[in-house]
Amino acid sequence: MAPRFLQILLLLPPLLVFGRALAVAQTERPTPLVDHHQHLMSARAIGPAPAAIPNIELPPPLDRVLDARNRVIETGDPGDLYVEDARILDVENALWTRGADAIAGIATTYTPDTRFFPNGYALGDSTAFVTGMIRSGANDFSTDDLSFVLGLVEVVPGEWRIAVESATIVPPRPFSEPITADILIGDLDAVGIERAVVLSVAYWFSSPGDEWPGDEVENVRAENDWVAEQVARYPDRLTAFCSVSPIRPYAVDEIRRCAEELGVPGLKLHLANSRVNLHDSAHVTQLRRVFEIANELGLAIVVHSRTHRSFGPYGREEAQVLLERIFPAAPDIPIQIAHLWGGADVSEDALGVFADAVSSGDPRARNLSFDLTEMDRAIGDSEETWARITERIRQIGLERIFYGSDMRHHPLGPPSTLGWSRLVRALPLTDAELADIADNVAPYLRSPQDQ
Repeated sequence: MAPRFLQILLLLPPLLVFGRALAVAQTERPTPLVDHHQHLMSARAIGPAPAAIPNIELPPPLDRVLDARNRVIETGDPGDLYVEDARILDVENALWTRGADAIAGIATTYTPDTRFFPNGYALGDSTAFVTGMIRSGANDFSTDDLSFVLGLVEVVPGEWRIAVESATIVPPRPFSEPITADILIGDLDAVGIERAVVLSVAYWFSSPGDEWPGDEVENVRAENDWVAEQVARYPDRLTAFCSVSPIRPYAVDEIRRCAEELGVPGLKLHLANSRVNLHDSAHVTQLRRVFEIANELGLAIVVHSRTHRSFGPYGREEAQVLLERIFPAAPDIPIQIAHLWGGADVSEDALGVFADAVSSGDPRARNLSFDLTEMDRAIGDSEETWARITERIRQIGLERIFYGSDMRHHPLGPPSTLGWSRLVRALPLTDAELADIADNVAPYLRSPQDQ
């Protein structure tokens, strides 16, 4: 990596966050028995990196400054490149400093093969700035290690010096490294959660607009296989669900294969990612068929029921389609609504349809349950929304509410299993109610004697 301290810095913020959150999590009791909404991700599922911001050509005066800045890395001597009272950010210690000795020490921290590459600038009468990325030859200048900003002043006509220099670490992009069972088990152990339901992300390979190398069907099968193999390493701790886009022609065959060859007890469906339109009769027919097959095979379903924004708002009408046309096709299996209302932005209208159906004894909602995955991120700090959502949870009944946390975005990031500590601080339930939710175990995980 470009700066010698970069690898340490990448680890420190997540570790500090993790330590603070873990301390909170350890004081919050009870701890959930099960995380009902987790994911693993294979190397196959890592998408291509986005294109880097292109380099640009600078006006000659600014180009000379940047060339001189790069030479400092090679020579170790800033010379007169900086003005006397220049400020430079000490990235390692997160402190601004100034003075010739401090600048010399920080400006030469980078490995000799590091270079500053420009991607923007502004040039005024006597001040200017240059922005760009810091990259090292170790990665063939293909990875952005840090971003930089140089604030420049013109000391004499045509001669520019650096007055301010800052660099900012570019964090790893989400989902850029595999998330394995070992990582998940470590996260569960850190917060004291006994078990987790692992939902395959195989449906990613059929998401319109995303391009993946290889054959789509082979990718879907391979991801489901990989998740099952990972989970099999911890049979007493992890339970695998396969996944597939319900509107792909191979969906039913893959669901049968997962049930019969892999022996999974459930299926994850993501309507938004799969571009399922609940106002398209053909899509509704295909989705209903998938629910019928799952019912036939005895597979529980976890469904991210929110549809893609391109189809319009997700609310009462969409929830009614699910309740009236989809759920009746699977009367004998558990159906778990992900993210309480179906995913992403809060939809009190959709949640209201589901909650009213449950509380009224509607047989179409007999086997509905709900997970609390990342609802705190969607609701934010609105106490009024939290209060209304809490009343819906009580209306549904606490026995149908399960804890879930979702996927860790990167091995270096904080574990998503810390979501319980965030949730209990935000959700205005009593300690007894929170204890009931923490003890809940979905029916697809219970042994026959517990059913």
